[in-house]
Amino acid sequence: MIKKAKQAWEVGQQVKVGFLSGLTVIAAVATPGDYAPDAYVLLRGEQFYAFVPHQGISKISTDEAREMVAEGKRQDAAAEARAAEQAAGAIAAAKLAAELMAA
Repeated sequence: MIKKAKQAWEVGQQVKVGFLSGLTVIAAVATPGDYAPDAYVLLRGEQFYAFVPHQGISKISTDEAREMVAEGKRQDAAAEARAAEQAAGAIAAAKLAAELMAA
């Protein structure tokens, strides 16, 4: 997600990219592992756009927009599952440590 900007890059907000104004942020798609900025799905009228900071903006079809949003949701779900797994492991280790200290 873009942090240091004069525009709010959150879902539902209006942004301007270059000379294109009136773009609505539909989704922010994280790009973990490739060290690239997050990708954004934008909408203006009936036209969808894909935008990656420092890489540019391009027109995309509705199917491509759906796929980008679905991929973002899959990545979010996978990240949540990994975090839950790590939390469960930390809780189990703390519980074992408490049992061993009490014995």
